[in-house]
Amino acid sequence: MSGTINFGIDLGTTNSLVARAGNGTIEIFKNPSGLKNTLPSVVAFRKERVLIGDKAKEYIEKDPHNVLAGFKRKMGTGESFFIPNIAAFKTPIELSALVLQELRTFIYTGESPASVVITIPASFDTVQSNATKQAGYEAGFREVVLLQEPIAASLAFANKTATEDMNGQWLVYDLGGGTFDVALVKIVEEEMTVVDHEGDNFLGGLDFDALVVTRLVVPWLEQRFNITDLAAEMQSAKGAWNKLYYKLLYKAEEAKIALSARPDTEIEFEFTDAAGEEHEVMITITRADFEAIIREKITYSIRFIQKILERNQLTAADIREVVLVGGSTYIPLVRQLIPQELNIAVNFTVDPTTAVAEGAAYYAGGKTKHVADTPAAAAGGSISTGGAPAPAAKAAGLPSAITVKTAYQKSTREKEEYFTAIIGLAPAGTTYRITREDGGYDSGIKPVADRISEMLYLLPNTLNIFKLKLYNQKQQPLAVEVPDIAIVQGKFSIYGQPLPNDICLEVDDAENNTTRLELIFEKNALLPIKKTITKTLSRSIAKGSADQLLINVLEGSRYASPQSNLPIGIISIRGADLTTDIIKGSDIDLTIEISESRDITITAYISMLDQEYKHAFSPTARNVNIERMREEVDYLIRVGQRNLDQLVKVEDYESGTEVQAAIDRLITILDKLKKLRHDDVTDIKYQLDDEKRRLAETIDRAGKEQLMLDLKEKYYLTKNSCQYYLSRAGNPALQKRFDELTHNEHEWLGFNSSGFIRRKMNELSHLSWDIRRKDIDYITHLYLHYAMKPDQEYIDPRKVALLRKRGDEALERKVPEEILSIIYQLYELLIDKDNDEMLKGTGING
Repeated sequence: MSGTINFGIDLGTTNSLVARAGNGTIEIFKNPSGLKNTLPSVVAFRKERVLIGDKAKEYIEKDPHNVLAGFKRKMGTGESFFIPNIAAFKTPIELSALVLQELRTFIYTGESPASVVITIPASFDTVQSNATKQAGYEAGFREVVLLQEPIAASLAFANKTATEDMNGQWLVYDLGGGTFDVALVKIVEEEMTVVDHEGDNFLGGLDFDALVVTRLVVPWLEQRFNITDLAAEMQSAKGAWNKLYYKLLYKAEEAKIALSARPDTEIEFEFTDAAGEEHEVMITITRADFEAIIREKITYSIRFIQKILERNQLTAADIREVVLVGGSTYIPLVRQLIPQELNIAVNFTVDPTTAVAEGAAYYAGGKTKHVADTPAAAAGGSISTGGAPAPAAKAAGLPSAITVKTAYQKSTREKEEYFTAIIGLAPAGTTYRITREDGGYDSGIKPVADRISEMLYLLPNTLNIFKLKLYNQKQQPLAVEVPDIAIVQGKFSIYGQPLPNDICLEVDDAENNTTRLELIFEKNALLPIKKTITKTLSRSIAKGSADQLLINVLEGSRYASPQSNLPIGIISIRGADLTTDIIKGSDIDLTIEISESRDITITAYISMLDQEYKHAFSPTARNVNIERMREEVDYLIRVGQRNLDQLVKVEDYESGTEVQAAIDRLITILDKLKKLRHDDVTDIKYQLDDEKRRLAETIDRAGKEQLMLDLKEKYYLTKNSCQYYLSRAGNPALQKRFDELTHNEHEWLGFNSSGFIRRKMNELSHLSWDIRRKDIDYITHLYLHYAMKPDQEYIDPRKVALLRKRGDEALERKVPEEILSIIYQLYELLIDKDNDEMLKGTGING
């Protein structure tokens, strides 16, 4: 049994494939229906059966309301699809699981894999990733490893076109049926890494199909039959021409494919006008017509490449080639515009349709599986195994078990590979032997030590299988099962997948009476990843109270507001569940761990309680509410205008122009949302939501620049105030603390780290308070502030009267500690004292 996963699946928006790695090569399994490589990602529900793939696609024209396609675009959303024929709803997860189950039938070898690698767009967020994994589990797989599509394509490209010198930087442009990704890939000394990526989960061939319908077919029909607002009626689930919309999308896809090879094509269909009369319609679509309506989309995709180049300070000369992947890259305009706009050569050497599946299989071929394919198979792969001796061995009085743990590189470009193993509980006189399956390598018989090592010689460009066997003193084989040592030579592999977005913690911002994001993991950090940070509580939480401490981890941009990012995990520690009070300033240790397949585990330890809170998060759905989005866009427009006014005031016209462009686009989005019907069947609301998030980042970033200036100004005010009271105190020890806090001030202020500056301000404020609390003039002024408040502002005026009397007497004695004690008691008696405190927020200090 092989210890590697081997099977890779490209779960595509329009087509899906399954491939297998074996003996250093990749096999794409053929679709039994027509012997094609691909399975259309389409599901049809007949009353008596479910059809998947080509058979399902045939029913789009006959019964579009019971045929579903493009559901990958709504993976990770709360959306579901009503199927009239079965009177039930199906989610994108359930539909994807049906496609995955159908792909398993392609495996003619009789294997029934329990583990699989499934590809996802690089820009899939955590929710979308978890939804994809869930689809894999519902399809019957017990282990699902996710792989980003640009990485898969890079592996296919590097392994199929490998030359002596592959060092350099490449761009992978992946334009599929429903999603778009571009990745910057670097190969240095035969090690491949993904340096950076960008993408749009709602850009692909489906959008081009929709443009053919709405920009070419609909205007023709409206003019020919004197109809208004036909597109809205088509795209509304209850619209009069909704059924026609699905038929036309299918026709548009056929036309799009035809136009890659021909200068023009026809779309033929039957149309029933408003009077109920049927017409035979044939519309000619030229390649020029098609290119005119999609040019803006292709140009938009190229801007993502330019963004990556700018962010990484690269020019066209730094990039060897742009590798094209995805079915939509067959479109001639794509192949024309990329080299024209970027001045970078385009590479067509990999099959755009199969590259992702091939790369997934390459990756699976070097990935150890952790579940057995059949009950009889051994688990554990080649990493660690323990075996029991045969009955004869037991009779000889040998130990009950010998343990073997192996370590080696499963994929290498080298001609030989270092192998090591730790062998435990082996009796005296035990020997070992390692042989290559083809007989071309034999280590010879050698004595076993606690640790053994060998240099294994490899056959080029293939999978090398070695066997490790143990023998007793009589050179009889010991019944210790060690999995095969499988090493692929001459094929590229990759270590770690890049994180698609920043992962942040929401913390309280006392200065601005709001919350903000604090970076935990930076975008493009390699997975898996783990970090422990220590924070302090910004307020006390009483046992039994309704208050709570919120540990909220979000995904998106560190520069955006918490409201603009996607929540992926939140732990609520409620006062009602506490056994004792938690005091403000207490430490809380937070450990955040993200697996390679994007499972996130959050652990919180509160030392004051000696209690740990741990939760693994795998959210599989997010909801996009049109009304809520309208409110968010309206809010962003107002925030953007406020930031714009500030930028104009400080004459930062360059940033102001960027913010103005974002505001203009948000106004356009708001107008579209106002016209969008609640039963709209397209992906428009998700596209607008994604664009809203990107524009929010632009506006927040511009606002943050002004906030940074304000923050530095507040820092200097805090510092000057501290210096003033320090000069009055004349205390050398306190002066030394001040000098240490402000050391190298110019250097760290230049880092523009709001968190670091706030921490310095907080430390200066603590120092200032340590000085002021001993300053009798300051304490007297503070006492009078509370003592002179009217009685109606206090809970118990009688107690306040007694405290005032004691306070006036303490003023005569001029003892700061005594007066301060009375100030604290007065403060606690205030009715509306919460107004003097920070917002409730999360309860975690920023």
